[in-house]
Amino acid sequence: MAWDNIISRSIWVIIQPSNLMVLLLITAFITNNVFAKKERVKNISRKAIICSLIMLSAASFTNISSWLLWPLEGRFASYNNLISSPPYSGIIVLGGSELTTISTAVDQATLRNSGERLIEAAALARKLPDLPIIHNGGSRQEQDEWSENDVAERFFKDAGTDISRIRFDRKSYNTHSNATESRKMISEYENEKWLLVTSAFHMPRSVGAFRKAGVNIQPYPVDYMTTMNYQGIFNFDAAKNLRLFDWAIHEYIGLFAYYVTGRSSSLFPAIES
Repeated sequence: MAWDNIISRSIWVIIQPSNLMVLLLITAFITNNVFAKKERVKNISRKAIICSLIMLSAASFTNISSWLLWPLEGRFASYNNLISSPPYSGIIVLGGSELTTISTAVDQATLRNSGERLIEAAALARKLPDLPIIHNGGSRQEQDEWSENDVAERFFKDAGTDISRIRFDRKSYNTHSNATESRKMISEYENEKWLLVTSAFHMPRSVGAFRKAGVNIQPYPVDYMTTMNYQGIFNFDAAKNLRLFDWAIHEYIGLFAYYVTGRSSSLFPAIES
């Protein structure tokens, strides 16, 4: 695994909002008891406990996660299901939906919540039978396990897609490398638009990375997490809300990081006029 990927993943484990709020709560609780005789420390730790409980409750039992996802999912929503603007050179589908360890264990293509990436890519392959497909994602958990490419290959075979049409990128490990490795797999004659298939909330960062890499793409957002409509303040599905909150914050941090490191064409990529 590349050093930048190791660093970013390690940092994210700590700053991931759901982890950070729980760690803050535990740390404040321990501090409050260990330094029970120091009134100033106790006051700070009690305030930290209250703040972490408020933040955790808001993220768990309100629709704040959906509100944070709306700008991300709505950024390219006008391209939803759009394939009426040919000519196209091909289809690019980003990995990340493949459960490699479980797929290896059960000898089946097993997908996580973002499985719509592969499902919609297979549907596009049927609708546009002459186009090549690039699948990004060569990472695997262990050396003897399936990679993301292996899971995708099994899925496409089971879906009846001609595997000879698919170019498997076996080197990329994040959105930036998805874009740069895809660029290497595209010939100078394939200069028309490539349909870019990924989760709607992930599309802004992906568009920025692929534009920066010089790939002519048309967004094809899938895997929507929200309706992008107001549905009240409270939502008592804590597990789902925390997961969506983490994803939203991850994307906003990613957008900023990609922009300041020169990996994206803009801070918050938008539709080009």
